[in-house]
Amino acid sequence: MKRKISKAFVYLGPSAIHGIGCFADRPIRKDEIVRCWDGKDSRWVPLREAHSSPQALLFKRFGIRTRGGYWAPLDFLRISTGWYMNHSADPNVGSDDGDVTYHALRDIAAGEELTMDYRLMDERHDNLSRDEKVPERSRRGRVAAAATDRKKKNQSANHKAKVARL
Repeated sequence: MKRKISKAFVYLGPSAIHGIGCFADRPIRKDEIVRCWDGKDSRWVPLREAHSSPQALLFKRFGIRTRGGYWAPLDFLRISTGWYMNHSADPNVGSDDGDVTYHALRDIAAGEELTMDYRLMDERHDNLSRDEKVPERSRRGRVAAAATDRKKKNQSANHKAKVARL
């Protein structure tokens, strides 16, 4: 299917899900291509090289784990906005090729955070969490992932309430 390219730009902002996230500057219609990745800013790094690198933590946090290594930014100081996209068990952005071409899975409102399902990036590896124990991964494991999403949202709401009291 030939998809129309959205005129929306993706910008970074504070995320209710985790840290920084990607947001649409204008509405994006279902099935439109979402421009958030530059196909020229990624590289494949063998596992041993990534884990022995001074940037090992960055590979684990930003990299996409695959068999034998990671797909990661060429330069962690200059990366496409898509590298900041957060996970959701109910994402609004998906990919047919698992590469750098993403499209809207439903209509997305201006200002809405763009999310993808990390579990669908490479079924052999955990791309849901880099630094903590994660629920059992499977395409059917959405219940466990949804519970994790709710926990993160509650933590974020508690943090916002604390900040508001200051």
